[in-house]
Amino acid sequence: MMASTWRQHCFLTQRLPLGLVPYLVLTLTTVFYGRGSAAHLTREVGGNVTFHCPVNRQRATDFVYLQRGEQFVNGFYDSKEKLTNTWTNTKFDRENSTVFMYNLNLNHSGTYSCHIRYKDQSEIVESTIILTVTAKYSKPTVTSVCREKNVQFCHVTCSSYSGSPKTQMIVQAVVGNTSSQIWANVVRNEVYNSSSMLFDSFSTAYYNCSSEEIKFSCSVGNVTSDEFTVCVPQRPNNTPVMAAAICIVVVVIVIVVILCCRRRAGVNGRRARVPTNDE
Repeated sequence: MMASTWRQHCFLTQRLPLGLVPYLVLTLTTVFYGRGSAAHLTREVGGNVTFHCPVNRQRATDFVYLQRGEQFVNGFYDSKEKLTNTWTNTKFDRENSTVFMYNLNLNHSGTYSCHIRYKDQSEIVESTIILTVTAKYSKPTVTSVCREKNVQFCHVTCSSYSGSPKTQMIVQAVVGNTSSQIWANVVRNEVYNSSSMLFDSFSTAYYNCSSEEIKFSCSVGNVTSDEFTVCVPQRPNNTPVMAAAICIVVVVIVIVVILCCRRRAGVNGRRARVPTNDE
């Protein structure tokens, strides 16, 4: 049906005067927008969004308004000077037939509809807009705990807070030149915060450090942590050896000092016993 209408439009534009072509294109655009699939918008908490209602500017409108379900949001009625039941975080631009909504929160997610009626017809033209409000997760933080028995064993926990929608934390590990998202015994958890209506996302990975050190980062949604390293090879403890070496050096120095002092004392004694020519 749509393809047929478009072919008729192309045929007519070749025969109609150029002045009528923009009017015809606007009319067809309005029909396609109203009957086609819904428009999808995605914004973040605290941000703004603009709803564009597809009004044919060549025709006079009786009313243009936006609503969600049965709730009136904002709009324009030619028969009314002022509307009092509009949403407080919205503004209507009559010139562009748009509704500007600011200070978004998760409750603003939903299906909205534009309602348009022209003065030269009684039929109401409707179009659908779906708004999804998300919240950006915080940059993941990492804590690691390692213990050593026969082999070193580490578990690493990545944490991120106050995000939406519910999203799993991914541990991206890099071992040498090989990249992998699979660790041993990965445990993920998403916790809902009823006060903020947002989610906290956690992931704990357990790793047996029997091969080599591992570098990794954590990501949730489009937020990624810094790169961290675990399973670092243990360096030998040289503290006792260094302490012993220092003690030996000190003892040797003391002995040398004592020998020097005794030798000097002996020389002075012999000089004291030698008789002079006057005597």
